[in-house]
Amino acid sequence: MKKAIVFIVAAMSCIAMVNGQQKSVIEWADIPAGTFTMGSPPDELSRDSFETEHRVTLHAFRMSKYEITVAQFKTFIDATGFITSAEKGTIGSYGSFTWDGKDFVDKTGVNWRCDERGNVLPETDYNHPVIHVSWKDAKAFAKWMKCRLPTEAEWEYACRAGTTGPFNTGKMLTTAQANCNGSSSTKDYPLGEFREKTMPVGSFQPNAWGLYDMHGNVSEFCHDRFGKYGRGAKTNPKGSLLWWERTMRGGDWVSFAWGCRSASRYTVPPFLSSAMTGIRLVTD
Repeated sequence: MKKAIVFIVAAMSCIAMVNGQQKSVIEWADIPAGTFTMGSPPDELSRDSFETEHRVTLHAFRMSKYEITVAQFKTFIDATGFITSAEKGTIGSYGSFTWDGKDFVDKTGVNWRCDERGNVLPETDYNHPVIHVSWKDAKAFAKWMKCRLPTEAEWEYACRAGTTGPFNTGKMLTTAQANCNGSSSTKDYPLGEFREKTMPVGSFQPNAWGLYDMHGNVSEFCHDRFGKYGRGAKTNPKGSLLWWERTMRGGDWVSFAWGCRSASRYTVPPFLSSAMTGIRLVTD
């Protein structure tokens, strides 16, 4: 299994020449067209009121099998000289929200080259998902790759992969199935590990459509602004036009299992960077 993971990550870290520029190689999963119920039922444990159930129909698309790695993001930086939000010091005087072992703190000098605690990441860990990037950084990377960020509907549909429960793993999510915070439990969520860090992409089993780490590891940016769903059926929805903050999905390494549900939604300002947020791409 370990050899297989090493092989997969090595393949993902390769670069290709496109229009005279070196581009990261992305492994894609084909996501079929279909209709599903987006949101969560009223009796789903730990649901939020803005997870209103409604029917959504989507065209077929392709989604990256893995979260974008540090190695892949570095290819973008090396080719373009792009300066991330954290490096610009966009918000006040700090670079990114960083884990200090108990909580997240504002820390200067932290960027995509760093780990969860703000230390420079060794190149041996460049198979981890890139963190300390903002929604704006993710959009720039996607544009350079001639791809895009998933809509919130595409993300949830792909995460579920035909399932209808809280997780694509069933009723429960354990820390043997995903990199989430197992330090607290309820009757439906057993105790487990709290690793306090990201894991290399592909460390856990994929869902039925071949997508890895849709639950936990890092929260993934969506294209959409955050807003209420409404109850009417929709086709290829693009999200709210009214709100400013963007949507994140999937939960992360510091989230308890219930925060990693298929229907869980989070908001983030488009320029905010943290040790929890990462990137996944789609293409039509």
